[in-house]
Amino acid sequence: MLRWGMAELKVRQLENRVAVALKARAERRGVSLEEEVRSTLTASVNGRLEAFARRAAACRRAAGKGPGRPQLDSARLIRRDRDARG
Repeated sequence: MLRWGMAELKVRQLENRVAVALKARAERRGVSLEEEVRSTLTASVNGRLEAFARRAAACRRAAGKGPGRPQLDSARLIRRDRDARG
């Protein structure tokens, strides 16, 4: 079983405009700055993981995994995915 603990981070040299924006967003949501930073970081990581999972699933579908299906060139799939994302 995979276990994830909690970590503590200290961010140095954060641009003032970013700190001000996070504080304003926290106030609008009625949460602490700490909670706003935590939820922002979590959403960022989760969004990237979900996007990766979608791309991986699309590659598996395009590769035609299963008996009697042709195997496609993975380089071509990767190139097409990169081109689609810009």
